[in-house]
Amino acid sequence: MNGAMRERRSACRVALYGLAVLQIVVLSGCTETQTELNFEFYRENVEPIFIQSRGDFLPPDPGDPACVMCHTWQTNTPLMLESLEVGDDGSAHWTEAQSRQNFEVVSRLVVPGDPQNSRLLRAPLSAQAGGSALHTGGKFWDSQNDSEWQVLAEWVRTGTALESTESIPDVDFEFFQACVQPIFFQVIPGGLACANCHSVGSAGGGGIEFTQIDPEESWSAVSRFVEPGWPTQSRLLMHPLHPDGGGDYVHNGVRRWLSQDDPEWQMLAAWISGDRTGTDCRP
Repeated sequence: MNGAMRERRSACRVALYGLAVLQIVVLSGCTETQTELNFEFYRENVEPIFIQSRGDFLPPDPGDPACVMCHTWQTNTPLMLESLEVGDDGSAHWTEAQSRQNFEVVSRLVVPGDPQNSRLLRAPLSAQAGGSALHTGGKFWDSQNDSEWQVLAEWVRTGTALESTESIPDVDFEFFQACVQPIFFQVIPGGLACANCHSVGSAGGGGIEFTQIDPEESWSAVSRFVEPGWPTQSRLLMHPLHPDGGGDYVHNGVRRWLSQDDPEWQMLAAWISGDRTGTDCRP
């Protein structure tokens, strides 16, 4: 592999690890960190944002659902919040114990001291304002000056990082090129190939496009949907998986896998876990 390709791979991995993984990576040592953040500030100021309504569901402008509309029941999301309790007055809330569980989950999605590189703040932020390219639940903030974004940023800035010795697994590009990339162009019985919709120039796409000409271009697209070490929280595996097997409830295309026992799904899961490398594609 030439030097330019290695640099491009490195850039992809930095972006993937810095913005998309559940834990925060200290790039100098490739170590995982845990965050120390203020729980009381979180519970009083941050957690209510997750319940905040984003508008009704009436046409012609249905608005966007509150965070909890998706993030309390979808099991394959990094932001998996506890189910809400309902008070005697009909109001929704979390108990303190539930809030502490939520706090642990949410804390993994921020880089202490760096709101701009914290996934929690980037996903619902407009791409034009520095947010991530895709958020299935919509974009809530048009600017980093938004009052909600500023509350989250204030919380993140108070955090400190505690270094750990555990490392994020490496998702191997060589295996992707030899064994993963061809899957996108294989037609399943009675269905279509992923690339029928997810290819350059296709009518669909859904934020991911494959090309047989440049595997690195495909890798750049795919990497945004992979959580290294977490197959069941990687959208690449969960979106085409049937809901009965734990997959996403909505997928505009056909379901490629009916269960997580599918050999192809298992191979991809092992790759995302860091257990498959090289060019050997055998089961």
